[in-house]
Amino acid sequence: MTEISIILPTYNESENILPLIEEIFFYLQNEDIEIIVVDDNSPDETYKLVKELSNNDSRVKTILREKNRGLTSALNTGLHASNGSIVAWMDADFQMPPDVLPDLLHKIREGYDAAIGSRYVVGGKDLRFMHQDKSVKFVNKIQTYLSLVICKMTQYVYKSSHTDWTSGFIALRKKCLDKTDLYGDYGEYFMYLIHYLENNDYKMIEVGYNLNTRKYGKSKTSRNFFSLAAKGSKYLLALVRLKLLDILYYNIYRKKLKAL
Repeated sequence: MTEISIILPTYNESENILPLIEEIFFYLQNEDIEIIVVDDNSPDETYKLVKELSNNDSRVKTILREKNRGLTSALNTGLHASNGSIVAWMDADFQMPPDVLPDLLHKIREGYDAAIGSRYVVGGKDLRFMHQDKSVKFVNKIQTYLSLVICKMTQYVYKSSHTDWTSGFIALRKKCLDKTDLYGDYGEYFMYLIHYLENNDYKMIEVGYNLNTRKYGKSKTSRNFFSLAAKGSKYLLALVRLKLLDILYYNIYRKKLKAL
């Protein structure tokens, strides 16, 4: 049985995916790992490239999805196909540096249930605004501040010590997800995940990392204010929804205590 499963959801990442896989193997060269690429039928033939690699390397698996596409469902597909007792996932565009993976896995072996890459602890920064293209740099700067505001709001509302609620860069024991799938339409899935882990008393730690600009290709993130606002609203909706569920749960639990 494989010890570690690395899940890479992809869409049009033909320029990044093979170098990324190579770097993951380099930084985890002494580990028993499998890499699962879940591709949403990329027009740029990302799937074909990884399939050719997997034919020569049994550690690489690839899944082509032509229906039910999207980030969260891709991660769920990868999780269901994984064999590792430890699972990790990250973006496939080098924004999340693969050299951080050993640090995340080290924390799991120290006894933590989940190790989360964070931009907001010591050693972490959000560097997306460093992009050379001025128009991209402007949008990335907005994203940087919006991400920080959402994370700060969530941390305050939940009175949590966790700082990066929209990270998307994580390693955790697969058993943590035995009773649940990831939920959400976009990056807000990570808020639901962290909330779930905290409420179920799993032991978590954050590891600082630098979120960089993508290495090759075009970003699939919004390129105008209105689409950014639409996606940002998903995070705010998740925050409100989870708070309401917390209140409902607390009231039901309190009534049960009174009945004892």
